[in-house]
Amino acid sequence: MEKDVYTPLSNLVREITIRTKQQADERLAELGLNAAQGRMIGYIYGHQEEGVIQKDLAEVFQRRGASISSMLRGLEEKGYIERIRPAGNERQKNLFVREKGVRLIDEFNANFLAVEESLKAGLTPQEVETLIALLTKVRNHLL
Repeated sequence: MEKDVYTPLSNLVREITIRTKQQADERLAELGLNAAQGRMIGYIYGHQEEGVIQKDLAEVFQRRGASISSMLRGLEEKGYIERIRPAGNERQKNLFVREKGVRLIDEFNANFLAVEESLKAGLTPQEVETLIALLTKVRNHLL
């Protein structure tokens, strides 16, 4: 039997990531959504002014058209998004986040800010600054 190879640093980063993701996934599940649908709503919201179409989502999320179509249908049925045909283009439907989806995004943003505050709660402002600088340096080294 192999022993875990996690170092203290990688273990801490992994645990923080897992716990943060679990909290988000639990809230999405309460709303009848999965993580991929949550990310999709966020992507549409962040790019809807540019005119997001189903093909864009297939490329960004690296999924087949049928899978994206099914996910969009679920989001549309639950009232989170809508598809609108632009004038003069009967074949294409642009995707937009409806008010219910905007409220979901606002809630998640507030939750993530709360999680970040809880991560910083036991640290001084200087320690927070140092932690951010160090994590940024690690990330940049990995790029």
